[in-house]
Amino acid sequence: MQNSSAGPNITPGVGRRIVIAGGGYAGTTLAVKLARGLKPGDDLEILLVEPNPCQQALSELDLVAVGPPRPDFCELWHPNVFKDLPVTICYNRIDKVRADESLVTIGPRGSSAEEVPYWRLAIATGAVAFVPPVHGLAEHAVTMWSVDDAQELQRRIEAQFRAAIVLADRTERRRALSFVVVGAGATGMEIVGTLGQMLPKRALDFGLDPADLSVHLVEGRPDILYDLPETLRAKVRKRLDKLGIVLHLGSMVERVEEGVIHLADGRELPAPVLCFCGGAKPDPDAVAWGLAADPSGRLVVDEFNKAPSHSDVYIIGDVSAFRDPKGNRTLPMLAQFAIHQAEHCAENILAEARGGQPKPFVPNMHGEFVSVGPTWGAGWMLNGRNLTGFPAIVMKRLTYVLYWWIVGGIPLAFKRTREMLKMFR
Repeated sequence: MQNSSAGPNITPGVGRRIVIAGGGYAGTTLAVKLARGLKPGDDLEILLVEPNPCQQALSELDLVAVGPPRPDFCELWHPNVFKDLPVTICYNRIDKVRADESLVTIGPRGSSAEEVPYWRLAIATGAVAFVPPVHGLAEHAVTMWSVDDAQELQRRIEAQFRAAIVLADRTERRRALSFVVVGAGATGMEIVGTLGQMLPKRALDFGLDPADLSVHLVEGRPDILYDLPETLRAKVRKRLDKLGIVLHLGSMVERVEEGVIHLADGRELPAPVLCFCGGAKPDPDAVAWGLAADPSGRLVVDEFNKAPSHSDVYIIGDVSAFRDPKGNRTLPMLAQFAIHQAEHCAENILAEARGGQPKPFVPNMHGEFVSVGPTWGAGWMLNGRNLTGFPAIVMKRLTYVLYWWIVGGIPLAFKRTREMLKMFR
């Protein structure tokens, strides 16, 4: 049965302790797979250390930001996931990793911190939003990395609608109803597509003319969605044009001021509502734990997803710099790789606990889908088939059904699928 604690105060274990740092896709999947795979006599104890009591589905945040789904559509609460599993949850942070001594320090520095020994440590602390040091960007833009971010964007949108209602001059009203998204990767595309599809209806709800709206997408590179093939990118560009979204490609953001964004090529855009989706960086706390990192800040791992100098430390998910042996390229920060690494890590830990040897991790990308609004998507499947429109969005949503089934079984998958289907009514 799952136990939880807001502070360290870890009860001394009776078996070999597996400490999992981080409760995102990788950490949650690992804890679930380990707990379900335990056998009598394994003598293992599972401790998940995570400051937040719920996991958040980042690629669904656009639905919360513009509505109508509630914030809990993107939240997967750990107490519900682990309620019938032998997992102890500590709602706190790991401050230090003393890998040479197989110890972690949990909690803030000082007398309240606690040293906890481990038999295996799995670092799965993920990534955080990356905001470059562009003048005014951090002060005026909202990122899209949490439910709180999505709710903040929703508040700014509604506040801007209310401000536009009282403007008699149409030029001023149009300037007030200009929405800008920076970054044409998957997250930026999801946000701008949902803005383009749903803002006209929201404007009508406020008594505003949708013709006064403008939605802009700014990208420093000359094209969008470089992870997708050109044929799909062309169809996405056509979709954006249909939604009335204005593309500004090939120019970086130079500076941001109150209500306006300045591009390096001299263009200026009114931006009373600005969302920055320019990427992510690995968890900076993990870099400070003394393990080897690559230039991007991701922790170096071997073919088993282990720290090369510490065979009892696994590193998985976005914080892991696993290099695909097929092309010697570091895996991208994608949920599917985090989940696959976690499943493989669970198998290896259980094998080691029973006297076996770990097996190398072999990554295999099954496909990639991006939503461009709640009911339209683009992407490809493992067999190389490209999909766009409604079939693609169905495939994207099905990946979440699969994940819900992995961590919560049939009850959770059924519950969340029912909630998801409400969007298509």
